Formats: sequence, structure tokens, C-alpha cells
Amino acid sequence: MERIVLEVDGALARAWRNSSAAIRSRYENKITAILRELKEAEFDNLLDKAGKIAEANGLTEEKLNEILNDKD
Repeated sequence: MERIVLEVDGALARAWRNSSAAIRSRYENKITAILRELKEAEFDNLLDKAGKIAEANGLTEEKLNEILNDKD
């Protein structure tokens, strides 16, 4: 695992420091899940952008299937 730093206001920082290890662990897991969703959303956006570029350059689903099924 890698460490990242999040800036929060003083009250949140104190609440975090004063919480138990079990509570911090639960919230760390929740934050990790949220960051994974963000990463997946960015990847989905990248795929959408690539699809739009391919379509703008004349690549259709039919042409793509021809390319993928070409045995040569």
C-alpha cells in the first residue's frame, strides 16, 4: 500500500486522530473503495473518448469486427 495525504479542516483532523483504530480502518476501507470507483470512472471515460475518436475516423463496429476476425 502507498500512503497519500488528504487535507481536511482542523475539526476533521482532530476527530480522525481521536478515533479508534477500528473506526479509522473502516473509514480507510470506505475511502479506498471511493478512490477505486474514481479510477474506474476515469478508465471508462478514456474508453469512451477512444471510441469517439475511432468513430470520427471512420471505424465502425462492422469494420472493427472484420479486423478482429481477419486470419491473416
